[in-house]
Amino acid sequence: MSTVPGTVPGTIVVTGAAGGMGRPAARRFAAQGRPLLLCDLDADRLATLARELQDACADARIDVLAADIAAEDFPAQVTAALGDAPLAGLVHTAGLSPTMSDGRRIFAVNYHATERLVAALLPRFAPGGCAVLISSVSAYMLADPVLLGSIRDFVATGNAEGIARFMDDPGMSYAVSKRAVINFVEREAPAFGARGLRIASIAPGFIDTPMGRAEAEENAQLRAMIDMVPQQRMGHGDEIASVAEFLCSPAASYISGTDIRVDGGIIGLLSTKAGA
Repeated sequence: MSTVPGTVPGTIVVTGAAGGMGRPAARRFAAQGRPLLLCDLDADRLATLARELQDACADARIDVLAADIAAEDFPAQVTAALGDAPLAGLVHTAGLSPTMSDGRRIFAVNYHATERLVAALLPRFAPGGCAVLISSVSAYMLADPVLLGSIRDFVATGNAEGIARFMDDPGMSYAVSKRAVINFVEREAPAFGARGLRIASIAPGFIDTPMGRAEAEENAQLRAMIDMVPQQRMGHGDEIASVAEFLCSPAASYISGTDIRVDGGIIGLLSTKAGA
């Protein structure tokens, strides 16, 4: 199978590959004939996905890494698994939502692990490569200018004093971690650009994945907001994957340092209501 003309040669790394956004992303890149390194904590689901993709794309190269992205040595495991292969793209979907852990682990996984992984992989990208991170519309629901300034300061300097009081609340820690991812993408754009690379993030809205459904079941306010979405439905994992595929393509060659909302219009609606 030949790759899509104009694509950057090299491996695509997908984290959270067995999840509701990672799986469709892996399918899209496998259909392009791209070499894949699929990473996930769940070894069994990861192996099942790899078999499915191999059956569908017999000549595709698909490697797997079952590991915890929060582990200090996870970036080293990824680079070791890559070997000498050039890196064309990173689609980093792995993360924790508010019902999945305590606030401090949520922040450690969603932000600190992301920062370590991107730093380790930056030198491995082939020219034209792209890193795609996952933020969240929750980041846009933080309205306090002081808090937003504290998050930006933390990302710029490492000073966590302004965000420390939110770390014990899973919901707030999640939202702060995702806002930090957006600011991180902005921070890293110059370093990526200097190497002929790009970095961007995607802010999913309410997505019909196991994680999204679990959050909705636990949160009545969230269920009410889903009912308000202008598109009148939850999104699908493949609707996030399609944007990740676009961002890693030559069609997105001038997109970097930014966050793209894929939310069915909910943040625009909420912003309009807040300004009314």
